[in-house]
Amino acid sequence: MQLATEESKVSPTFFFCVFITLFLAIFYNTVTNMAGIYITSELGSSSEISVYAMVFFGLGNVMTIPLANPLADRFGAIRCLVYGLLLYTVFSIFCSLSPTFFLFNVFRLLLGLASGIFFILCRRLILEFAPKDFVESYSFYMVAMYVTVPVLGACFGAWLAYESHWRWIFHCNEPIALTLAAYFWFFYRKTDVISKQIPTFDKVGYLFFFIATGSLVTAATLAQELDWLRSPIFVSLLIIGIPSLLFFILWDLVQPNPLLELRLFRTPLFSYALLNLAVLFSAYFGMIILITLWLNIYSNYTPLWISALLLIMAISGVVAHFVSEKLLKCFDPRITLALAILSFAISCYYSTYFDVEVDFFHLAVARFLSGLGLVLFVFPVFNLTMSSFGPEKSATVFTLFQIVRALFSSLGAGLYVILWQRRQAFFHERLGEKLTNNSQLTSEYFNTAINKFHLTKEQATLQLNNYLDQHATSLGLNDTFGCMGHILIGLFALLILTFLIDKFVVNQSCSFKRVSTRFYVPKGRRRQ
Repeated sequence: MQLATEESKVSPTFFFCVFITLFLAIFYNTVTNMAGIYITSELGSSSEISVYAMVFFGLGNVMTIPLANPLADRFGAIRCLVYGLLLYTVFSIFCSLSPTFFLFNVFRLLLGLASGIFFILCRRLILEFAPKDFVESYSFYMVAMYVTVPVLGACFGAWLAYESHWRWIFHCNEPIALTLAAYFWFFYRKTDVISKQIPTFDKVGYLFFFIATGSLVTAATLAQELDWLRSPIFVSLLIIGIPSLLFFILWDLVQPNPLLELRLFRTPLFSYALLNLAVLFSAYFGMIILITLWLNIYSNYTPLWISALLLIMAISGVVAHFVSEKLLKCFDPRITLALAILSFAISCYYSTYFDVEVDFFHLAVARFLSGLGLVLFVFPVFNLTMSSFGPEKSATVFTLFQIVRALFSSLGAGLYVILWQRRQAFFHERLGEKLTNNSQLTSEYFNTAINKFHLTKEQATLQLNNYLDQHATSLGLNDTFGCMGHILIGLFALLILTFLIDKFVVNQSCSFKRVSTRFYVPKGRRRQ
């Protein structure tokens, strides 16, 4: 492998199409966030498991990200991108035609499998064909898309499902993906570069990686609905997943040409950077899914108003984008990371005071604070990750970066929703204990409901249970955000410790420009 030195003469439209391809992969991860409520209602399922569509899409991404570089080495990045876009179109059609929620999730998994290679291939094409003067800015925009586009996807899906029909969400991207595939095929397939020396692909390692991630993520996602260890399906998934994960780790550590090269985690700075990536991305996606489900189901907010809140989050992220760029040029990236963690933590603790009567202003303040942390954290984490090793490891490091990002984005959404559901059940039980036939409050409520509002006893009981659900979900949400805040404070304390440990010395001369260009592309022959 050798760093490409010649600048390829390609049209600016080529780079625009590369960014649109990456946009599709990120955008359609969260497009079912709020639209999932409408999807589950039509396909016959509970709104509480609408998050499954996002989780299984992310799982599909995780499973195919390690395949991107091996496939590009053998067949060429552009050719692989074209085939991926065609599969992406086919599975989008299947998603839009799904008759049941089970099949919808299966097709979402396949859609994630088709788009997982986009993350690696798009960066590879940018660094292979972009002029040297533009590599820094292109890489900066690409990293920014990882945190801003998911918000736009959630807003678009909510708007289209609310104003028209959720199936149009998937119909919209079909002509775009086909156009991109046709453009890359007819104009650039002859410029595709393949490697002369193809490295050995670890098939055994990939098989156990595939089994382990598929089993464990599915088990973690379905745990609440399957009733945890009481379910034979859940236990079976653990029995399959845990030994497969242990075997994969041991196998990867001893292989001369491993799939992911997990021995890189021996470097403290690299492990610390990916730990931050995992915690912050899980918190970010957890925030999005929690606030949208709660406002839509229990607080009677329409998807359009929720979209407005998420757009505030995106707008504050744009402001933080310029601040982050200046800070990274002048200070240790951990300073910017500390500001991001504090912004997230303050937003979480501020959200613990929300109740069923919270107004739009207080919701907007919390989203604005989280939006600041949104963009502030991704650039220093990317900087720390890519600067942990020399250029010869950059491709492997970037692959691990993408796997951790995709994996914990999905797990964060699923696990925080499970925590919220369990705290909701806890508070429903505790609050309901006081509502007995001998309770004065219960008697006063029924007297008012029957005599003043002329409700029947059954109607009054149903209304009382609705009030109980609203307050229980609100208190459960407060506890979930409080837990998220505690985790972030722990992460902030760990960051403070890194300044006291010699092994965590960060090379401040390693600017974003230098780490953004650290990526090897194969020196090979061009297809004729």
